[in-house]
Amino acid sequence: MCAVIAPRVRACALVVLLAALTALLAPVASAHESTPVGVQRIELSLGARTLALTITAPPEGGGRMPVVVLPRGEAPPGDVTLAAVRPGEGPATAPVVAPGAPVGQPHEVVLTADGVGAWEIAVADGATVARIPITVAAPAPTPGWVWAVRIGAVLGVVALIAALAPSVRQRPRLALALGAAAIVGLTIAATAVATAPATSAAATPAAAPVDPAAAPAGGHAGHGGGALPATAGTPASDMSAMGPGAVVVTARTGPGAQAGAPTDLELDLTDGSTGAAVDDLTIHDDALIHLAVIGPDGRLAHVHPVRIAPGRYVVRVQPATGGRYGVFAEMERAGDGGHQVARTAFDVGGPAAPATPAAPGAGVREVAGTDAEVIAPAAVAGRPTRVSVAFTGGGGAPVTDLQGWLGMGGHLMLLGPGLRGVPDPGDPASAFGHVHDMGAAGPAGTYGPQVGFDYTFPRAGRYALWVQVQRDWQIITVPVTVDVAPAAAPTP
Repeated sequence: MCAVIAPRVRACALVVLLAALTALLAPVASAHESTPVGVQRIELSLGARTLALTITAPPEGGGRMPVVVLPRGEAPPGDVTLAAVRPGEGPATAPVVAPGAPVGQPHEVVLTADGVGAWEIAVADGATVARIPITVAAPAPTPGWVWAVRIGAVLGVVALIAALAPSVRQRPRLALALGAAAIVGLTIAATAVATAPATSAAATPAAAPVDPAAAPAGGHAGHGGGALPATAGTPASDMSAMGPGAVVVTARTGPGAQAGAPTDLELDLTDGSTGAAVDDLTIHDDALIHLAVIGPDGRLAHVHPVRIAPGRYVVRVQPATGGRYGVFAEMERAGDGGHQVARTAFDVGGPAAPATPAAPGAGVREVAGTDAEVIAPAAVAGRPTRVSVAFTGGGGAPVTDLQGWLGMGGHLMLLGPGLRGVPDPGDPASAFGHVHDMGAAGPAGTYGPQVGFDYTFPRAGRYALWVQVQRDWQIITVPVTVDVAPAAAPTP
């Protein structure tokens, strides 16, 4: 009887051990050895076009790189071309055409990066070539703990099968030795798997301490720029914050820039401590640079310049009036450079803007065919304030089809009081800020009817605010004025 049962027990034991080993190894292959394909979005203000690109990174070592091109905003006629090129070089093969498409209609092209290292995606509209930097990683070597799992598993399974063979069972010492080898091999494999997460965590650099008063990492709560020294002339330079890694921005327009005519605004980025061109910007919130251009008439343009060479960017603007324009560039440098806001200015010829009344504060106003109700409670300097806007359409129906833009449901840009007590884009005393709506998208992936922003106004005075959302692939901008009261003096 025992002789009959024993083979069955041994067979069952082998099946159980093999099943356990398979279950043990399955997560290893999927969780640690396979690298998920990276997807990156980037917004481009390319000439008269606004494009959103979704780039699927090629596998380690190079290969196919799908890019989805989505026209947004205005869609002028004509095609754009894309190519994967080495930095400073032209395309190795013929560029791929992304035909002109209606706003909101995506088109996919497939590029090829046939090697590791630095690459650029060249996007051309016939006049300007944007060059988006990417890096193709080399295949990573197999970690030592993975080899331990593989070798231990093979040793354990082979030794176990051999130990259960009838010819070996007749030699107890050999069977015992093989059984011990099986136990050792399986123990090595199990130990390697069990300790792998701890090993990975130990290899990951510790996160830097977080200042409780700072915005969350990634900037989804918002960014602010302090008051900076005055600038003059065209080009105009921002020589602020000249510490290590501070970016100095110089802006210049085309010859004879005049009100009412489009002009290309070129930006040169240099390191304030070394004077070298700054070419280590990383994509954050779907752009390399978020640029706010604020005119003397109080109008805001939130655009995203394209990189045309190392440290050089360009964007097309159309000033509505003559005068001095403030430029606020948000960017994020790789490594320890961190998030930065640099400012500069440029001058435009033509008649100066007439005196314009301040934008309304709280209440309802109609913007782009949509009713926007602004809720802005009495603001006090140094205290958190929540500014929200509720959108309604025809017949008072709530608007629930706001589209995500730059990774979130809404944006708030603001300019603080200058030396005269009112917002002035040409006055370096006017502080700049950028805040994001933190609400989650609805079941359909859209937002609305309300977006909200939390901000602590640094000092008393009048602030100009611009709330921006996207609907039907167009940006709706709601200007708002907020008068901030001074904080009460502390009682003795």
